[in-house]
Amino acid sequence: MAFTYLGTLTTDRDNVRFHLGDTAENAGPRPADANFTDAEIDGLIAAEGSWQRAVAAGFERLATEWTRYPSFKADGLSLNRSDIAKGYREQARAWRGDFPRPVPVYVAGQITKDAYSDDVTSDDV
Repeated sequence: MAFTYLGTLTTDRDNVRFHLGDTAENAGPRPADANFTDAEIDGLIAAEGSWQRAVAAGFERLATEWTRYPSFKADGLSLNRSDIAKGYREQARAWRGDFPRPVPVYVAGQITKDAYSDDVTSDDV
């Protein structure tokens, strides 16, 4: 499974990794220090339409993965993993608020090219 991070923030994949905190191989944000694969990040970017929305989807995925791990207490030390999932959910919500999915616009009928030409339809453009 490929892991690529250039650290230049010039690629969509780099931007997603940077914002998810997934910049060091074998020290990722997923349980057991796992990283997202290049294919997973590329898939999120393609599915979401932008690296910003891919970051939101990545946080949603992290919240889902951390939710299934129980909290525990031992020797006076406690770890509440639901707080980790909650933090990722909050991050996802913030990113979705800043970068919502675009609303598709549907147009019925034909549209003229400009206000002066009624003989040029949208099919001709």
